[in-house]
Amino acid sequence: MAQPFPYTYYACDCYDNNKPQTVAEAAAEEERDLDPRHPRSNYSLYPLEHLLYCEDCQQIRCSRCVTEETLNWYCPSCLFEVPSSVVKSDGNRCTRNCFNCPVCTSPMTTNSLDTSGDNAAPYTLACPYCKWSTVEIDIEFEKMNGISGQLAKIANGGRQIPTQKERDKERERRKELEARFRDRSALSPSEDSPTMDTWREDHAPSRDDLFSNLSAFYKTQIETTTASNPFSHSDINFSSPSAYSRIMNMYQSTNKRNKRDKPSPVREAASTLEGLSIHDPSTDVAAIERIKTEGWATTLSPSQRHAQTNPNIRFDTELRPLATLLCTKRSKRCRSCRHILSKPESKITSTRYKIKVLALEHIPRLSIRALPSYFTNPTQPPTPAAPHTPYNALKSGIPTHFLLHLSNPLFDPIRVTLATPSTTPGKVQSRITILCPKFEVGANTDVWDDALASSLSPIKHASQDLNQIEAGKIWDRGRNWTSVIVEVIPGFLDNVPGSGLGPGLGEKFALDEKKKKAKQEGEDTDDELDEDEDVLEIPIFVRIEFEADVNAEERSLGDSRGNKNEREKREEAFWTVVGVGRIAAV
Repeated sequence: MAQPFPYTYYACDCYDNNKPQTVAEAAAEEERDLDPRHPRSNYSLYPLEHLLYCEDCQQIRCSRCVTEETLNWYCPSCLFEVPSSVVKSDGNRCTRNCFNCPVCTSPMTTNSLDTSGDNAAPYTLACPYCKWSTVEIDIEFEKMNGISGQLAKIANGGRQIPTQKERDKERERRKELEARFRDRSALSPSEDSPTMDTWREDHAPSRDDLFSNLSAFYKTQIETTTASNPFSHSDINFSSPSAYSRIMNMYQSTNKRNKRDKPSPVREAASTLEGLSIHDPSTDVAAIERIKTEGWATTLSPSQRHAQTNPNIRFDTELRPLATLLCTKRSKRCRSCRHILSKPESKITSTRYKIKVLALEHIPRLSIRALPSYFTNPTQPPTPAAPHTPYNALKSGIPTHFLLHLSNPLFDPIRVTLATPSTTPGKVQSRITILCPKFEVGANTDVWDDALASSLSPIKHASQDLNQIEAGKIWDRGRNWTSVIVEVIPGFLDNVPGSGLGPGLGEKFALDEKKKKAKQEGEDTDDELDEDEDVLEIPIFVRIEFEADVNAEERSLGDSRGNKNEREKREEAFWTVVGVGRIAAV
């Protein structure tokens, strides 16, 4: 299980998208019990600490029924706040000196290669965990700052990466050379003159060059197909899909039978200078030969390949340092009423929240534990070392008593009504009985008020009398908490669903004969227990009623115009699942 026994989960009903359509379906939906073993319950049960609360809707809110809004972006390494405009233009990575190791993803440090101790150039990025550094890919830096800008200009091996302006000039030069070669071969073809194939081999473009060529090609195509008149009905502006011309073409009257000229289609790239990338089988052959000679140790793992900006790399010599991903601070709103549930402080170094409405401050907390054995048997003398009920070995058919503890976080007393199915859902059916389903819980007042009240009129708890367990009576009570007894009779693991709590000898013999007959006929008996079918989980429906101050929130904000005596009745209801333990096989 997610946590050791016993545990308590709270249900949020936002997981069910199949809402009832009719009144009968709505009534059936309200009467339907919560099944903790249903596959959809995995998306609705949460610990109380993971839930928020909407004060306007008066409902529990989980991570699925809230919307998030990004407040700011920041780098977790240098704690530098990044504007949203920079994030849109440069991406969601730090553009300063923060990098992660491409091998183990640890933060990298800038070190100097100068052994004299003067901390002078050249500098490298090194990982203090796995000892990988940019020396392995022949990259060194001239300055200690501005590592991101220097790395963008250096390729693996120390080769300089041309800028965008240099790529544009080189592209124009290659176009002129290509046209010159084409004219020369057409006018005076000779065997001694260089051909285009030889020129392409000498000037093989890199991946960045191909992307730059393809981007420039589509920009020129869009410019040539864009209408000179933006309000023309014959042309469509490809660079602006929501242009006024397209809207006019959609809603133009059908009575006007004007002949519309079709827009000229955008052609695809046809050469390397336009961004066309042709697969070269020789690169695959070279990679295979390298793997044969150097082994699999030089290849990259899938996670390393996916983390790189170039997903086509294969070997460790092609790795590059990874700029640190930016983190965000987000606020959470209720999906129904847009009420703010959580909002952190905008300061990067602060971990506090301006607003955070937790469910544990508005919803009673339920917890369960085994009742000591000397409480259930008054004839036995109380021993402090009496063993508790083993949660991982509950005995089938033997009544076991548990203490259900409910604490009230509100500043008003509440009236609680608990309801649970008589038998737990699932193949192993156990009987559940809450001896006191209705009781009251005191308000969460000051501890000193409770101490003064107890000194004047001490409370006599049921546990102090060592009386027998009685139906309709609470077990113990405090300032803002109350404990009641829950009687549990664990079911039998070899029991067939619907045959009662435990088969007798004759009934068990008949069931075995029925199983053998069904197995001989090839029928599915559905007797095998699923995973965690022996776990005893109790669904409990909690309904609370209380009277709250209407203007308490206004007075807390400094507005004293509200009436202090104005109160309203409120009612809240929710499902919980209590994990009691695991039934032991007989």
